[in-house]
This record gives sequence, structure tokens and C-alpha cells, in this order.
Amino acid sequence: MASDYKAMATSIIQGLGGTGNLTNVTHCATRLRVVVKDPAKIDQAAVKKVDGVLGLEVAGNQVQVIVGQVIEDLYLAVEKQVGSLAGKAGGGVASPDKPKKPLDYVAGFMSMLASIMSPVIPGLVAAGFLATILTIMSVFFGIDSSNSTYAILYNFSQAVFYFMPVFVAYTSAQRFNTEPVLAMLLACALLYPDWVTMVNTLTAEGQEFVSYFGLPVTLTTYNGAVVQIILSVWVMSKIDMFLKRAIPEVVRHFLKPFLLLLVMSVITLTVTGPLGALITDYFTAFINWISEVAPWFTVAAMVIFFTTVGVVLPGFHMALVPIATANIATIGYDNLLNIAFFCCTITPGFIALAVALKTKSNNLRQIAFPAALSALFGGISEPTTYGISYKMVRPYYVHTIVAIATALLAGIMQLKCYAFGGYSLTNILLYMGPDRDMANFTNALILVAFMAVASFVLTWVIGFDDSIYDEEDEDGNPLPESEGEPAKKAPTANESFVLPAQGEYIAQADIADNVFAQGILGPCFGVKPTDGDVVSPVAGSVYAVAGTKHAVTIVTDGGAEVLVHIGIDSVKLDGAGLETFVQKGDRVIAGQRIASFDKDVFEKAGVDTTIVCSLINGKDYASVAFQQGDAVMIATV
Repeated sequence: MASDYKAMATSIIQGLGGTGNLTNVTHCATRLRVVVKDPAKIDQAAVKKVDGVLGLEVAGNQVQVIVGQVIEDLYLAVEKQVGSLAGKAGGGVASPDKPKKPLDYVAGFMSMLASIMSPVIPGLVAAGFLATILTIMSVFFGIDSSNSTYAILYNFSQAVFYFMPVFVAYTSAQRFNTEPVLAMLLACALLYPDWVTMVNTLTAEGQEFVSYFGLPVTLTTYNGAVVQIILSVWVMSKIDMFLKRAIPEVVRHFLKPFLLLLVMSVITLTVTGPLGALITDYFTAFINWISEVAPWFTVAAMVIFFTTVGVVLPGFHMALVPIATANIATIGYDNLLNIAFFCCTITPGFIALAVALKTKSNNLRQIAFPAALSALFGGISEPTTYGISYKMVRPYYVHTIVAIATALLAGIMQLKCYAFGGYSLTNILLYMGPDRDMANFTNALILVAFMAVASFVLTWVIGFDDSIYDEEDEDGNPLPESEGEPAKKAPTANESFVLPAQGEYIAQADIADNVFAQGILGPCFGVKPTDGDVVSPVAGSVYAVAGTKHAVTIVTDGGAEVLVHIGIDSVKLDGAGLETFVQKGDRVIAGQRIASFDKDVFEKAGVDTTIVCSLINGKDYASVAFQQGDAVMIATV
């Protein structure tokens, strides 16, 4: 399989604009997470067609390639090709500021939390499986904490929650581009036994504060803390940058780590620690208030959010993991996030199974059976969500209805999960827990039965159109056009292309951008313009105009898909110095003015003014030739 993953990685990287367009590559349980320099270089259609890719989500320069359970093997293959970009902290190329809506800040914060918490998930899942083993030992073999094996396994199952600050410190340092070891050392100091003993002793005597360099420090423990550490490491990253500039290089190696840790110990204990605790307390109080006012609706509200807003924010649910870990660490169970996952993961598993049994399409059946196993026993629902529900739509309606109904029932039953990972049948014993909560376990089984019956009944009643899976190309990829992309039809006529601007012709190989120079976006040529006018190189209909005004896509009557790209890396201007004179659906003729740009703005920003004309579907033509004259490129069917 190694060679398959290598080819898969190569295709994805090329579809994302090549290694030169990537600034950061990480992954979570099911997704390859990539930060790109220029979103305009992404060939979404090409990425979606890669065998094994279940879906693609692009939000600004943040890209998520959904691949399901093969992520570990794929990431290793990607890592070999992109090298130091893998796991590197970074946020891509900065673009000019533009007004943001309040929801933009919320989405950005959730995305940041998700990127920090995602690498911790394997540890939480492992702890959940260990908790299942402990329950089996207790229920079926009568083994309890007096047994050394049981006691040691219990320690391993709880360690991830106690030492959560250390793990979060590391992932936060990666995210904020600061010193990981110093961040972890800061977290370790907060968990050091002498500090914990001091806190417990003095608080038992009624003391609330101690002095540190003359400043008041709140007596509190930090086991399981998340927000406090994230805030601290974020501040640490800012101070780190300041010290790098302020300390001479000759003494920076030993002086910067010392000063950074010393300063952060003061800031963490006196500012970010208490502030993070305050934020956590208020958020917890809010959740508790909702639970008291409408306990039956709390989980349902979370599921509704997952199945609506969550559709366009894939992966954001990882940002809510601290809620679950805090509950498990403090009260011994989680009655929110794991329950929501339970409703939203097992339900797709039964839907996939129902689809597999009902469909007459062999192609869909080959997708549905593995998807069902993945969700029901692996706790991963993406193969169903992206491979089935979103493609046929009606299964998505079934998913939403059943998941919300199950969540309402779970709220009424006050269902609890006694460890993280209770969202697959494999870990169903987590609802019993080590103390044998049989009533809670029975409720969990009832809800599993409800999801199974409701999923099958609604799938049969509502039905689905599986014809899409029978219309595939030689590589097994669906042929119907994707929303937002030009229709994939074979070209029917020859095409000739004129220069998109007055200026010096540039051959494809000489374009100062690897994506264009290598023909990844199709055969192309460039122009070094002498003025700021941009014209259409062909006659046809405007298919798309980039929101940043730096690119226009035109589809000819003969089926040519033509991209006119104004400048290299001009997307970072966010529309500054650019103006377009056409919109989607407009008819244009060759030589008609479609846009203009301000050369002074481009030059001040350091942006190459080269205008590129690319034949996106060039591979569908028998030949593409370049020549001198009025028509500089000829495509022949």
C-alpha cells in the first residue's frame, strides 16, 4: 500500500498548488489539515478526484482534505514529500486587514482550539479503550483496584486527563510557533507535587493566596487545565518574539530560555492562569445553567449545531473536547460532548448499513459496508458523511432527524459516559463504568436500538438516488459536475488564444510560479504587461470571478475552461489595486476588457504583475501548441 499512499500524497499536493504553495501540514483523526499561501492555486476538482479522498473543505487559506481512517498512512507519505512543513506551526501568508464580523472571530477561535486539541485525541481515545478494559475486568472477572494490574491500568487511563496541560502546552507551542519544551516545562511546574501539596495544605487552612515576587498568586491546582495553558503559551509566543529581537545573538542561546520561563512563571500564576480559570468557570456555569433549565435539550442543541453550522466548519468539534475532559477529570463522567458524538457517529453507521442493504448499486455497496463498520466500531463517521450523506442528500436528512431525536432522548434519560471515546459500539461499556451503572448502560443500549430502527425505517421511507455511483469514469470517480465547477464535458471545437494584455510574451516554463510553470493548472502562457488593462483571451461566458478580483474563469462554447490569473501571489492583496468589469454569466469576446490593475500597488506590495492565461482542461485536447502571431496558443480537439 505504501506506493498507493505515495501516489495519493503526490496527487493531493499537486492539487493544492504544489509544495511551494504549502506553509503548514498537520492532521487529525480523519483529515489532512493544510495551510496554503494562495487558495487560488488549489484545484479543488483534482483533489476531490484523488482516489481515497472523501471530501474537501476550503476556508480562506485553511484546507481540510477528508480521507477517513487512512490518514496516518497518508500523512506519513505527505510528510516524506513536504519535509519540515509537516507539523510546522504557521498560519499562512498574511493578507491585508479587512473588516471582520463577530462570527469570524468566533470561527477563528474555534479553529485555533481545534488545531490545538486534535493531536491530543489519540491519547484520549486510548484512555477510553483502557477504561473499557477496566470495566470488563471489574464486571466480568471481579477484579478491582486492590489488584496491581487494575491499579496500573487505571493510572494509564487517567494520566492523559491529569497531564492534559503538558500535552496542550506542546500543541499550543506548535500552533503559536514558540518553544515547545519551555511551554511543557511551564505546564509541568504547575503540576509539580510540591505545588499541589502547598495548594491543598494552605487552602485547607482557609488561605486563598500566596506571594510570588510580591505579587498575589491564587492557590489552585491545574490538573486537567486547558484554557489557562493555551492563554499562557499564546502570551509566551509574543514574549518569545520580543526577546529574540531584544537579546544579542551571542547570549541569546542561554539567556532567552531563562528569561522566557521566569517571566512566564509570573504571568501564568498571576494573570493568564486565573483569567483562564475564570473563563472556564463562567463557561461551565453557563453549561450547567442550560442543563438545569432544559437538561433534555442541552445535547440536542449541540447536535443541531453539529448538523447545521458544523457542516461548513468541519473539525470544529475538536474545539469542544476540553468540555469533555474537564467533566471527566472533575465529576467522573461526561454528559455532553461524548453523548453528542454518540448520536452523530453511531447514527451514520446504521444509515450506511441500511443504504448498503437497500441499494442496487454495487459501487455504492462497496462504499457503504466499510463506512458502516468505520462508524459503528471505529467511531469515525466521515466515510458515511462525505461518501454517502452529502452526495445523495436524503441520507443527510435521515442523519439529522435521527441524531437530534436520539439527543433529545439522551437528555431526558440524563445519559452519562464515564470516559472519553463512548461514541462507538466497541466502547459501549463506557456507559456502564467501573461502578456498574446498569441503569445508564441500559439507557445507552436502548438508544443504540432506537438509532438502528429509526435509521433503517427512515432510510427505507425517504429513500435515496444512488444513480450517481453508477456514472463513473475509468478511475471510479463520479462524473456529474460538482457544484461551483465548470461542467466536465469533452471539448467540441478547436480554440485559439490571444494575449490577455499588451506586453511581452512569457513561455510557460519561464513563468515565476511552479504551479503554472509545471502546467499543473493546464498548459499556459504569460504576459509581462505594459499597462494595467486585462482582456479576455477567448470568446465565451464568464464562469467565475474571484472575490479578490485577481482571477477570472471563462468557458467557451466549444468547452474550453480558461483561467486568466492577474499577477503572481496577488491573492494576498485581497482585491487592492484590482478592478473587474464582468461578472458570472456575462458573454465576452476575445480582446474585450475584463479587468484592470494598478501597477504601483502591485510593485509596492512586491507582487509580480505577470498575467497568466491557462487552459485548465488542456488534457482533454489532442494537442496544445504555442506560436507567434495574433493567436499565441492553439488547442486542437
